[in-house]
Amino acid sequence: MKDTVPVARWRALGFVALSVACLSLAVGYVLNSNSRHRALTQAATALTAAPESLAAVQAQPHVVFRNLSTAAEAGFVTLTPLSAPGGLRQITDYACSRVHMAAGHGLCLVEEHEDPFASPFRARIFGADFRTEHELSLSGLPSRARVSPDGRLGASTVFVNGDSYAVTGAFSTRTSIYDMATGTSLGDLETFTAFKDGKRFESVDFNYWGVTFARQSGRFYATLGTGGHTYLVEGDVATRTVNVLRDGVECPSLSPDGTRIAFKQKVPGDGPLEVKWRLSVLSLDTLVDHPLAETRNVDDQAEWLDDGNVLYSVESDIYAVASDGTGAPRLFAGRADSPAVLAGATSP
Repeated sequence: MKDTVPVARWRALGFVALSVACLSLAVGYVLNSNSRHRALTQAATALTAAPESLAAVQAQPHVVFRNLSTAAEAGFVTLTPLSAPGGLRQITDYACSRVHMAAGHGLCLVEEHEDPFASPFRARIFGADFRTEHELSLSGLPSRARVSPDGRLGASTVFVNGDSYAVTGAFSTRTSIYDMATGTSLGDLETFTAFKDGKRFESVDFNYWGVTFARQSGRFYATLGTGGHTYLVEGDVATRTVNVLRDGVECPSLSPDGTRIAFKQKVPGDGPLEVKWRLSVLSLDTLVDHPLAETRNVDDQAEWLDDGNVLYSVESDIYAVASDGTGAPRLFAGRADSPAVLAGATSP
């Protein structure tokens, strides 16, 4: 009995010391992350393009992407003319983990450890001047971002558990749609009502990812993962419904003419447990698909360069390939990812 109090006291003191050490490590990590982010931001700011240079590119058809040229510039949103995507890059001071843009409105998914007691993940809605207009908290690691062709809607996909699409059902995602003008969430897709073969479709393991928007207001396509299947669904924001179209489609991307879907299709890898994706295109009228000439593993949501070509990232480079399955992949922009193709400000 004599040793009970001292032992309890030492255990309590040990617990306090451990707690302080863990908190110190957490705060140190946050401070270090913030310091590193500030250093990168300052370095990139020194290289930031002048407003008139950005405006000159925005006045013509151009592409927006994340620049990965150097460590100092990695992750900062960059613009180049479509006529010379491999040429001089106009680098902004706006950093993102994923980015997409349309009609002068952009969605940036970012990870910043500013507050050790809050989620470090953010969705930022920005304008043509690359300044944040609205900001929302995200529940997980940024994965996909898309903006509708008219710039009115945006969508984000994040990983809540895990960080890979490699095993269907072994991860959890959250996919939300936003009103870009007000900066408000219109809901998680898991709250939408799903239909398959004309009947209500429900399961506890639903996961949505990879939204792509149609030109018709509020219409979209996405992947619904459940029971080992990856279904292509067509959705409507107004009715908050999705309808299953077919199986075996991941990360869809709708063509500019609205007739085809570029997507990644799971194929056998080099080993028995290896997962690999092959870029393919399907016709929405027949739901029949064909593979593209790119045979490397592509774990990305494609972007259409135009009605005849698709952009995608492989090993931190952006490539282009014909959408009809012919030809060969060609380098579009080295050391870059997350491309978005925009018409010029003076274009009709």
